[in-house]
Amino acid sequence: MPDHVTVAETDDWVTITLDRAAKANALTGETFVAIGDAVADLDPAVTDGVTLRGAGEHFSAGVDMSGVPEWGEMDPLDVRDQLEPIHDALRAIEGADLPVVAALEGYVLGGALELALACDLRIASASAEFGLPEAEMGLAMDLGGPQKLPGFVGEGLTKYLVMTGETIGAERAFRAGLVEEVHDAGDFDAAVADLEATLAATPTYVLGLGKRQVHAARDGTVEDGMQQAIHHAIACYREEETQRRVGEFLDG
Repeated sequence: MPDHVTVAETDDWVTITLDRAAKANALTGETFVAIGDAVADLDPAVTDGVTLRGAGEHFSAGVDMSGVPEWGEMDPLDVRDQLEPIHDALRAIEGADLPVVAALEGYVLGGALELALACDLRIASASAEFGLPEAEMGLAMDLGGPQKLPGFVGEGLTKYLVMTGETIGAERAFRAGLVEEVHDAGDFDAAVADLEATLAATPTYVLGLGKRQVHAARDGTVEDGMQQAIHHAIACYREEETQRRVGEFLDG
């Protein structure tokens, strides 16, 4: 387990924390894989569920951009091999036979929003801000945001987030169907605990079966779209304009 991901268990409920507060919990490929492995290793017979949250003020500001210049020089197949384990981690979160809750505060941007979409339920603090800023840097989203978001908020708001890079607050996210609960910051931890207790009171196997039934109603195009997204991402990494914009971002 990398040192910026911590796993703790209390009363048969597991909390996985993104613990990189100094960098607003920026995500690396190693982070995604560690989370996926941690969830996949849980035994629904002894674990009631899992909550994913961030240390400090933010859930996560998104993917750590420092690797993008290097990815622009890599062979496309090598980039694919970097991205597919992240997709596998997201599948592990979605497919776990127990409930996975995303507890969202502060920034929930880019890859962090795509990570939250892989969870079953999203509970937000009023401080939360949601967005997909990749287009501002010439990047294509590669972790399922454009494919999955329409099922939550519709095509119009999805395109708005993808095309403008603007963020929306927790209340709008709640009204749009992106999050299931929103609470004042002072009440947030208690609300998360209440949601965990509600889920823990139901047999875990029932919740796991319910997830399978919901997922069975999907039409299959999300998976096709996520595979396509890898190719789009590779194309963008190799564009000079993308590298220029990312370089400006990294230089601060």
